[in-house]
Amino acid sequence: MGKVKGKAQMAMRQQTQDSLQKIYRQIELLGKQAQEINNRIEISERIYDAQMSFEPIINHTYYLYERPDGGDVLSMVGQNEWGRKFPFTRFLAKVFLLADHTWKVEFMNEEEIDVEL
Repeated sequence: MGKVKGKAQMAMRQQTQDSLQKIYRQIELLGKQAQEINNRIEISERIYDAQMSFEPIINHTYYLYERPDGGDVLSMVGQNEWGRKFPFTRFLAKVFLLADHTWKVEFMNEEEIDVEL
């Protein structure tokens, strides 16, 4: 019986380790999704407070920048389209206006933005 019990315990450990690994991967994915939601909230709040000289259109891409005075600007001009006369302190994000008037963050300059969980 000792051999059978040992094999059963080994099989049980392997099975439970596999189950735990799946759970760890799910936790990792949930953490990543939570971070993406926090990033979306941070960027959306900055967009709502940003200066914009146009009315954003659904299903279009826009670019969020920070001015030297600390204020933000939403622009139709991409960061690589400014040439040598880049008028902002930094590029913050590339965003897309969804049909429900929420913003999808297509790219975020994560080095430049601190998001608290």
